[in-house]
Amino acid sequence: KNKDMLRRSKRSSSYYLLRRRIALAAKAAKGEQSRCGIVGRSSSCSCSRFLTTGGIDDGEDDHDASTSSSSSSTTLIKKRINDEYVDTEAAMERTRMKAAALKAAGLKAESMTVFDREVKRAHRDRAAYLQREKKEEKEKKSSSSEGDFLLEEATRRVLDRLDDIKRPFKRILVIGGATVSTVKQLLEKRRDVETIIACDSSEATLLLVKDIVGDAPKRKFDSFPVEIKYVQAFEDDLPIKDNVVDCVLSVLGLHWVNDLPGAMGQARCTLVPDGLFLSAIFGGDTLTELRIACALAETENEGGVSARVSPLAHVRDAGNLLGRAGLRLPAVDVDTLTLNYKTPMDLVEHLRMMGEQNAVIERRQTIKRSTMELANQKYVENFSALSLSNDDDASMPKPSSSESGISATFQILYMTGWSPSETQQKAKERGSATVSLSDLKSALEEKEEEEEKK
Repeated sequence: KNKDMLRRSKRSSSYYLLRRRIALAAKAAKGEQSRCGIVGRSSSCSCSRFLTTGGIDDGEDDHDASTSSSSSSTTLIKKRINDEYVDTEAAMERTRMKAAALKAAGLKAESMTVFDREVKRAHRDRAAYLQREKKEEKEKKSSSSEGDFLLEEATRRVLDRLDDIKRPFKRILVIGGATVSTVKQLLEKRRDVETIIACDSSEATLLLVKDIVGDAPKRKFDSFPVEIKYVQAFEDDLPIKDNVVDCVLSVLGLHWVNDLPGAMGQARCTLVPDGLFLSAIFGGDTLTELRIACALAETENEGGVSARVSPLAHVRDAGNLLGRAGLRLPAVDVDTLTLNYKTPMDLVEHLRMMGEQNAVIERRQTIKRSTMELANQKYVENFSALSLSNDDDASMPKPSSSESGISATFQILYMTGWSPSETQQKAKERGSATVSLSDLKSALEEKEEEEEKK
């Protein structure tokens, strides 16, 4: 019966969950215990729940689990943590205070919610399952096991920016997104890291990280042992203590957060004074081709347009977000990557592999087959594959070695900011300047004239 259910649901988003349940049932029948324990679900109170572990929880009794959670099903606490880095009690109290403030202002949390967090967590769980499956297939073929090419490249570019800062970062907090590639590349490339706190909403992703780096992770350069703590929590409900990390890294994870300034503000609180916040998110020009193709197909076939691609931040918004989060010396830069795919469906499968499906609450749950076929046709007609021969994108891997097919644009915004500190350089107060820009311009022009005469 289980095999029949598995066969029918193999192409659905619940495939990985069904496999997990069957595996747990099989272990229970043999009298074994899952290495992660069974994460329970409930629904009766308004605070978020966290699963925090020094490694991955090795199955504690469910009697220790809390029995209350939010109105939407959320993970129960397997054990309450209050150690050097994590404090779940403080995080839950902060969430309760936020809910109380919204209630006092006459607002509902649902009115400020754009994305469905539980759906996005399910997407990331499924992506972790697909990545694990791909990894196992490569290991069977004795080929090198590499992660997703886009996530790996985005992580490499973020760490390149981190390398430009000549300062040691011993304690690093990794938030969501490309958690697997970020932790792996930190161990491979950084000579100073001693502690990594991997925070992700997906338990399956944290398990995948643990399986890849092993039980005793070490730096590649000198085999120095690195402590890795795994924390399961949403990005805007971080159970991390204040002033405990030197750097916060987030690679392609924060663009799914409902309260982005709040999440960035919580990340700032975890930083020591003059600590670094470095994040990469998808920008507003990402998947422009897919938006246009879907809009054309729906307009022609159904007489209207719906949001098939989630809303994303633009460059002009990124600097404001850093300022609202209380970060100093903000800086924003942009990369635009154009990738080739054989067909539009290959692009869709790649988005699933990354966990980047649409999670907007107001999204349409289905799409007509005729509309999907027409969107595929519009995409091929209007956006043929582009050559990646220019210098900027020459290092970028291609999903397809063929020059035929379609192209897709991914815009990545890099945001850099620093937690406030007395040692940082500060701008002078407005009106305190002693030299005007017009005087400076005149002096430069006179100097140029003198040089020309000579």
